[in-house]
Amino acid sequence: MAAPSPSGLVLTEPTVARLVGERLRAAGVRYVTGHPGGEVVDLIEGFRQAGLEFVLTRHETSAAFMAEAMASASGVPGVCIATLGPGATNLVTGVAQAYLDRAPLIAFTGQLRADRVEITTHQKLDLRALFAPITKWQARLTPSNAADVIDRALRESLEPRCGPVHIEVPSDVPRLAAVAASRVVSHGAGVLGGASVDRIAAGRAAQLLRESRRPVILAGMDANEDDTADALRNLAEEWAIPVMVSPKAKGVFREDHPLFLGTIEMLGTARLYEYIDGSDLVLMIGFDPVEFDRDWAAAASVIHLGPLPNDDRIYHSAAEIVGPVREGIDVLRSLAGKPTPKRSPKDVRVFRESFRAFVTPKRDRLTSQQVLTELRAALPEDALVTCDVGYNKAVTGQCLAMYQPKTFFMSNGLSSMGYGLAAALGLKLLHRDREVACVLGDGGFAMVMAELETAVREKLGVTVIVLADDALSQIKASQERKGYPVIGTTFGGLDYVALAQGFGITGREVRTVAECRDALRTRSTDRPTLIAARVDPSAYDLG
Repeated sequence: MAAPSPSGLVLTEPTVARLVGERLRAAGVRYVTGHPGGEVVDLIEGFRQAGLEFVLTRHETSAAFMAEAMASASGVPGVCIATLGPGATNLVTGVAQAYLDRAPLIAFTGQLRADRVEITTHQKLDLRALFAPITKWQARLTPSNAADVIDRALRESLEPRCGPVHIEVPSDVPRLAAVAASRVVSHGAGVLGGASVDRIAAGRAAQLLRESRRPVILAGMDANEDDTADALRNLAEEWAIPVMVSPKAKGVFREDHPLFLGTIEMLGTARLYEYIDGSDLVLMIGFDPVEFDRDWAAAASVIHLGPLPNDDRIYHSAAEIVGPVREGIDVLRSLAGKPTPKRSPKDVRVFRESFRAFVTPKRDRLTSQQVLTELRAALPEDALVTCDVGYNKAVTGQCLAMYQPKTFFMSNGLSSMGYGLAAALGLKLLHRDREVACVLGDGGFAMVMAELETAVREKLGVTVIVLADDALSQIKASQERKGYPVIGTTFGGLDYVALAQGFGITGREVRTVAECRDALRTRSTDRPTLIAARVDPSAYDLG
C-alpha cells in the first residue's frame, strides 16, 4: 500500500516503519510493548499498519521485562520501544535483564532527526554506546538499510547465546519510504547448538559416568525444553542419579519426582552444595555460568553438556559434550552402555525429606512457605508463575514446586527488583488461556504497582501475591548479621485493599492459611487479583 511522505506526496514503497513491522510479524512477533514519546509515534503507527499490537506500559523498564518474558516463554524475539533520552535510559535495566538471562529481544529507541543529531544537545545521548555493554549488536535504522538491519537483528538475537539487540531510530526515518526491500524472511525460534555432538568427547563423558559412584545432575536454563525434559528424566531414572536445577530451569524435572533434590542458589542452597561436595561426578547439563551466584569449589569431576563449549571456566570440565542438549543426552546414554543404578533410593529420599523440612520451618504466624503451598494447590500444573527479587525469590525458587518446562520465570542473571509483575503481564498477554501468577516482595511491588492499571486495561487476569513484611528483609537481615543498626531497609505499610479498590480490582489481606486459601478461591479471570499475605520474615532465617 502506498504511504504519504512527510511532505504529503504518495510513496510507492512502504514506509520504513511498516516494512520493519512486517518483518517482525513474519518472524512471529505479535506484541510490541513500550512507553512512547513523540519521536517514536510514527514507528508505532507503522507497526500497527503491519498488524502488530502496541501495549502501553506505565514505565519503560516494565515494557522490556514484559517483552523478555514473552521471548523466554516462546522463543520468538520480544520487542519493546522507548523514546530518546530518559525513555532510552529507563529501558536499560530491562534490556540488561534480557542480556544476562539470555533472552532474544529487540529494543527500539528513538533518536534525534538524522540532520540534527550532530548539532543538537537537548536529550542527546550516544544511545548505541549506552546499550553496547548489554546487547549483542547495535545499529541505526535508515531507509536504505531497514530490511537488512531487522533481518540481522532477528538473527543475532536468536544465535546462541540468545540476547538483546538495540536499534536506534532517528525520529524522521519511520515515515520515509523504505528502499527496495527484498522479500520478507521468516525467522523461527533459535536452535541452540547446530553442530552434531562429538562422539569421541561423549565417549570420555560416558566413561566418567560408568566409573562414578556418587554422581549428581545439575540442569540449567539451556535444558529447559519439553523434549530435553524427557531425555533428562530417562537419564536420571536409568542411572538413579539425583537432580538439582537452576532457578531458570525449574520445571524441567518434576519437583515431586523421587530423584529431585532442590534448586541451587535459592533458600537453603548451602545444604545442596554440601551434597554436591559429597559427590564424585557432576553432570552439568545445559548450565550457563551466569546462573551461579558463587564460585564453584566442588572437587568432583564435571561433565559439561551444553550448546557451547565451557569457555567461561567457572568450573573445570573433565569432559565436554557440545551441541544440542537433547542430542547430547541421547548420545551419552547410548555410549554409556547398560545403566547401573548409582544412588540408593533410601539415601536420596532421606536427604530430600530432610531438606524439605529444613526450608519450611514452623512458625506461629503465617509463613511465605505456607502461602506458596496454598498457591501451588490452587494452580493447575501448566500455570505460569513469576517471582521478583529478594527473600521472595529465594523462598519461591525453592519452595514452589514446578512440574513442566518453561513455566517458571525470574530475573536471575541480573536479579532486578520489579521484574515479577511485569513478566507476569507479558506471559498472560501471550497465553490468555493459561493461569498466571506472580509472587512479589512488598518492596518490589511498590516499584511497579502502577502496572496494575496496564493489567486492568488489557484484561489480564493475573494473581498477584505480595509477601508483605514492611521491609527489604534480605538486606535488613544482612545488616543484622553484621551487627549494624537497621537503616534504610524498612518502610511504612500499604493498605492493599484500598490500593486494589483504587485500581478497580479485588484485594485481600491475609494473615492465616485459611484466609489465604479462601482468597485464592476467588481469583478473577479478566483482571488482576491482589493478595497481600502478612508473613513472618523469621521463616527465611534457617540458622
